[in-house]
Amino acid sequence: MTLFDTLQAAVSRFRPDSPPMYPIRACFVTPDEPPLTVMVNAEKAEIRDGSHDADFLICGTTAQIAALMNPNAPDRQAAAEQITIQPDYPYKNAQLAALLTALDLTALDLAPVTLKYEGPYPFPVCYPAAENRFRVTRPSPHPIPAYDRHQLPALIADEHPLWEAMANRAWEIAFDNLRKPGSGLRFSFIDTAFNTNTFLWDSAFMMMFGRYGRRLFPFMGTLDNFYASQHEDGFICREINTYTGKGIFQPLDPRSTGPNIFAWAEYEWYQHTGDRERLQAVFPALIAYHQWWKTWRMHPDGGYWTCGWGSGMDNQNRVPDSEYHHRNYTWVDATLQQAINCEILIRIGRIIERTEFEGSLAQDLRILEHYVNTNLWDEGSGFYFDRAPTGMLSRIKSIGAFWGLLTGVVPDDRADRLIMHLQDPKSFNRPHRVPSQAFDSEDYSAQGGYWLGGVWASTNYMVLRGLTARGEHQLAHEIALNHITNVAQVFEHTGTLWENYAPEVIQQGDPARSEFVGWTGVSAIAIPIEYGVGIRPSDGGQRLHWDIRLTERHGILRLPLGDSNMVDLVCEKRMHTHDAPMITVQTLETLTLYLTWADQEREVTLTAGEHHLAF
Repeated sequence: MTLFDTLQAAVSRFRPDSPPMYPIRACFVTPDEPPLTVMVNAEKAEIRDGSHDADFLICGTTAQIAALMNPNAPDRQAAAEQITIQPDYPYKNAQLAALLTALDLTALDLAPVTLKYEGPYPFPVCYPAAENRFRVTRPSPHPIPAYDRHQLPALIADEHPLWEAMANRAWEIAFDNLRKPGSGLRFSFIDTAFNTNTFLWDSAFMMMFGRYGRRLFPFMGTLDNFYASQHEDGFICREINTYTGKGIFQPLDPRSTGPNIFAWAEYEWYQHTGDRERLQAVFPALIAYHQWWKTWRMHPDGGYWTCGWGSGMDNQNRVPDSEYHHRNYTWVDATLQQAINCEILIRIGRIIERTEFEGSLAQDLRILEHYVNTNLWDEGSGFYFDRAPTGMLSRIKSIGAFWGLLTGVVPDDRADRLIMHLQDPKSFNRPHRVPSQAFDSEDYSAQGGYWLGGVWASTNYMVLRGLTARGEHQLAHEIALNHITNVAQVFEHTGTLWENYAPEVIQQGDPARSEFVGWTGVSAIAIPIEYGVGIRPSDGGQRLHWDIRLTERHGILRLPLGDSNMVDLVCEKRMHTHDAPMITVQTLETLTLYLTWADQEREVTLTAGEHHLAF
């Protein structure tokens, strides 16, 4: 019997002569079927698709709900004890009792209403959080595979042997950090490797290299653990204990969540995998989280706030005394990320053919575009800044402003001026690019000082993706080569990878953790592939852009694309950058290859097999 059949039989028992004391809107959520809401008032009882307007959720298996709603089921009492009711109100059994009474389904021994309640009341349900299936799914743990570099993508860069050694070591550390779910977390994951918690900010960026190993391990289970912990009102804590699965912050603590980059991480993953089913699964969680931000993190004037911990850049001095508090500022990165979120959620909605939220997202985007360019832009310096409650702009140039390169709310002329700061030695063009805080900003640290100048894999990757979005491929390659070279030299000297790096000297940052993979896997794996060698998948793995700039023999073996394709690409050595490349491609499936070199470009569609291309 399906969930609909069960509820249809239950609502048929409704009698208008015994109406409920108040309208009841209960959403039934199971791991296997779409949610359905039972609406009961004085006149009627009916079933509606989805969870819209639900007041509370009844969660369990289809069999448990079938037993609960069948007055003749022998295990009905056990089913009542097995299902959960969310939010976890102290009077939750009173809600269930009222529903069952209205449907003539009484005779259950339900615990009485809790009269003395010492905990905080939870927030009500926010649509469509109830459709987040990760909250009710109990998957089988994925076995932890042994590290085997011959089953992973292999970078080819004949004149840069350190790149290959660095990537191999990064994978080795990463595989040491793979974990099965314990008593709290539900999905196999890669540990952040910082403490006993797993972090939203780090985890989203670890997926940027994890996608290259996805055939061996389900790296996205890392983000699934966050979705599984989502509250009924859409909140997701940024830091979850790996043993209990519980968030460690109360929702309205300024440190509790952020940055809002789940949708960006999911869309980037989709560019490689083409996994439309995953987009469908995560979309309700992403929408509910976006709406939580809009409800609780937006100032009345339309700007967004966070704090040092919530921004992921703990100790930047851009906002005074703000490591744990917003100080009533509008934060430039939080506001730009919300704009990016609007754009990406619109794209995802179109891909999965679910456009019901597009109108409100487009309206949000228009408001953000006006706000960002009216209130956060400084014409004199050509930069976006955090904004004080007085309307004054901060004078600290944070790398967080470069999130603006990833969103259309920043017009091209202002994007050009932002990009000039990446080329200016007085600003962000330092010996190791790109420092997290500008050289000409107060308290800039030559040794890194964590986020007072440290060079980080996460923010560097964000900058590179922004430059790609703006067509600045040459500058992206230059910055990537500088970063890879510095990270590789420190790796050669120390034998390990570090949490962050110093901007003025070739050494790890001060402070910085060693053996950090962790998101530094992005610097050792993703950036060398995508910006050193220049191979960037898109269109769900159906298309590759190969931006050929190296003259040495270079390429990649065993590149996973889409659901089942595997590709080898090798470019032979050339004498000069303007020389036409000679390329060998081995692909298991049809592939569109877009090649650029010097001022040339070619696009070819390749069928399964081996191809030798000369131009």
